[in-house]
Amino acid sequence: MTVTADLTTDRLVRTVERLWPDRAVQLVRGRRRTPGAQDLIFVPSRSAPRLLVPAGRRAAASSGLRRFSRALSGKERAVRLIGSAALRVGGEGLLADRIRIGPPAGGDSIERHLSGILGTDVVVGLGVGTLRANQKPILQVFDRRGRCVAYVKVGDSDLTTGLVRQEGANLAELARHDWSLLEIPALLHLGSWNDVELLVISALDTAARPGPGVLLQPPLAPLDELYDRYDEGSAALATTAYWRELRGTADRIEDAGRRASYEEALERIERSRGDDVVRLTAWHGDFAPWNLGHRGGRLQLWDWERFATGVPVGLDRVHYVVHTSTRAAGFSDQVLDTALTSSYVSHPRCSPDEQDLLGGLYLVSLAARYLIGSQGAQGEVLGPTTRTVLDALSRHSRRITATKGAR
Repeated sequence: MTVTADLTTDRLVRTVERLWPDRAVQLVRGRRRTPGAQDLIFVPSRSAPRLLVPAGRRAAASSGLRRFSRALSGKERAVRLIGSAALRVGGEGLLADRIRIGPPAGGDSIERHLSGILGTDVVVGLGVGTLRANQKPILQVFDRRGRCVAYVKVGDSDLTTGLVRQEGANLAELARHDWSLLEIPALLHLGSWNDVELLVISALDTAARPGPGVLLQPPLAPLDELYDRYDEGSAALATTAYWRELRGTADRIEDAGRRASYEEALERIERSRGDDVVRLTAWHGDFAPWNLGHRGGRLQLWDWERFATGVPVGLDRVHYVVHTSTRAAGFSDQVLDTALTSSYVSHPRCSPDEQDLLGGLYLVSLAARYLIGSQGAQGEVLGPTTRTVLDALSRHSRRITATKGAR
């Protein structure tokens, strides 16, 4: 068992203890059930966990694997379909690693609470994400028939509680509009329970087939629908609230060296490009293949916690190509620089000079996010990435300053 797997398992056990208070929770290996207890099964194993699915609920366990995003390869889609079919016919008996939740002692539980919110009896499973500063428990919620009826994000720290509340507010705002090319989860509930914050959203019925086009190409038409809906007109960069907020971020950076590097890059950009007129709109904030799917000709898009308005148009395109590239090849200087100059980040209505500036603005936005995020209790995991982004910002700010007059 790797150190990462051990850390993930420890976090999952603590999460289960918090969601089922006053009940004994233990790791077990074996298929024999304890009367009155309930098991959550590691899929595929404790050493490489992807999901925790409820034991004894074949339809729910099967449904837990049928969530598909654009990021999944053909092999990964096939494995999920095969695993889902196996669990439906009783394959859970082959999986021995479990978290056992002891019999009820009369207290509340997350399942009882969610049953009241949703108006039907439910059971839950847990998704297992990668360790990161803003990692939060994400629950899959299943009804009696085993259908996934909702997802729940759990804010269990100051950072994640703020993100959960922000996403709730963002989904409420997005629900004010009708969308033709986008499909967005509905906000079902936002509230506190047992010292955690719960965001309950509808489940999107994702298709197993991948979306059209190559993975590196961001879907432009649905993004344009988002941008057109939140169009705020144009203004000189240095006069915008977006730029003033980025400049103000420097005051919150505790490390003097990093603060100086960040401020120097912003000074270079403002001196050479502060008078450039930019179109202001919105961005999703984490537009990447693992946060989107395709169904019925629409782009399904979830994870709206970073949504913001009043930002330069096109930041999502850059984010998509950068994070698709770095997930495949690693978060390095070379991969980041190549992604920023890739043809995939371009748009027919965006000139090369505008695209250069957009890359720099994206790096400023990303650096601000990482510089602040890396200062929290869990921020040490962001240290190497923060340095890579800050170095890229320094290089890019010098390059776009030098090339502005040459075009």
